[in-house]
Amino acid sequence: MELRESQKTKRIPWIDNGKAIAISLVALGHMQSIYIVNEIIFSFVMPAFFFLSGLTFERSSKAPFVELLRKKIRSLVVPYFGFSAILFLFWFLVRRNFGLSYQTDATVLDVVVQILCGTNSTFFVTPLWFLTCLFMVELCFWGLLRLREKWLKAVIIAVLYVPGLIYVTYMDLLHLPHLFWNIDQIPFCLYFFALGYVASKWNVVDKWLCLLKNNVGALIVSVLVFALAFVIRDNTMSIFLFLFMHTVMIHMGLLAFVVLSRSLKETAVLNFVGQNTITIFALHIMVQSILRGVLFKVLHVTPDGIESSFVLSVLLTLVTLAALVPVIRLINRFVPWLAGKR
Repeated sequence: MELRESQKTKRIPWIDNGKAIAISLVALGHMQSIYIVNEIIFSFVMPAFFFLSGLTFERSSKAPFVELLRKKIRSLVVPYFGFSAILFLFWFLVRRNFGLSYQTDATVLDVVVQILCGTNSTFFVTPLWFLTCLFMVELCFWGLLRLREKWLKAVIIAVLYVPGLIYVTYMDLLHLPHLFWNIDQIPFCLYFFALGYVASKWNVVDKWLCLLKNNVGALIVSVLVFALAFVIRDNTMSIFLFLFMHTVMIHMGLLAFVVLSRSLKETAVLNFVGQNTITIFALHIMVQSILRGVLFKVLHVTPDGIESSFVLSVLLTLVTLAALVPVIRLINRFVPWLAGKR
């Protein structure tokens, strides 16, 4: 079944596989601080989420603006503020008294302002910035689709990508400020959202990755090119070459991610995780903080000891996902609107 047809009738299994893989990698990335692991994960995992969102945007792209706005407020903005309220309570009762948040002078007003601005910070760590950024990206892309000339759409997205790449690459290093609802990251994220939309329109994934030999070949090539680009990027003094190799890493990582998601069989576990990514996005750091606290108090395992051990980080990531299962079930049953569901 083609992608556009299956969108109208049921969920697309490989997209749920991709969401499950991506959110698991995000949780793993936040559990440890091993340089190579984080460089691999965060080189492509957020572009992958925007790519997957673009894949399923076709029906929304044809909706009137008011209908689109209403739908996206329900599925993105309501979960953002709902889960932000939960994370605020956790910060107020726990995090501001322990750990990194304790080492800052952040006030309640600081956190409330940050939540309204839809951004992330060192004192109120929340991955929910993705929801506000995705909301703005979808509105911008809907507007771009109203342009008549296809070449103009492509030129605008391509031109915006370059400064967007520079910004997201150096924003932490240079301590660049995050703008309201992460509009500063739109140029970068818009490119991958559009890439997913075009892949959906042309049915790229099902046409090109429908045979086992195509999957294996694409996976091998993407991994090898990714590794080569990673080595060159980390050993060059040229900013231009650094950014170019980083772009290669992103695209090769994204290709490997899509191939793997398309190759995996549909399972109940992957479906469950993939269909509940918003809840996992919102609460996994909270659960990880609790796990770190328990390990430190009971087994005297320091945060540095956890973050430097890949095996322990993987195990704790699995524990985090398992611990969220009953929470997800409760939310889906009693307050599904909190997760953007009807």
